[in-house]
Amino acid sequence: LATGPRQNNSIFYEIRMYDIKPSKMKDFAEMVNKYFHLRTAHSELVGLWSAELGAMNKVVHVWKYDSFAHRTAVRHALANDKDWQGKFISSALPLIEKQHNEVAYMVPWCELGKPPKEGG
Repeated sequence: LATGPRQNNSIFYEIRMYDIKPSKMKDFAEMVNKYFHLRTAHSELVGLWSAELGAMNKVVHVWKYDSFAHRTAVRHALANDKDWQGKFISSALPLIEKQHNEVAYMVPWCELGKPPKEGG
């Protein structure tokens, strides 16, 4: 993790990776489609992927935060969001085998672009 001014003042991205139980991948994808708007109401989703080749039954999503304080506030709000907790988290947790999170910063010469359209 970064320390000092970068930790307090820099935009960063949290990469959240999930291994879903193989027999539950369809259920997980349906829940994401139905309820993920509850999560995106709290912070910006940069990307969401699932694997069909290679390492199977994996889901990756990337969240943008303005600072670690911003992330802390979002995580606190999510913990207190009854819809998010009741409709998604309580049902999703039994479908997940393991989770791994990482923090990443953009290199100075890199720029994130938006896809020409959502989905697909």
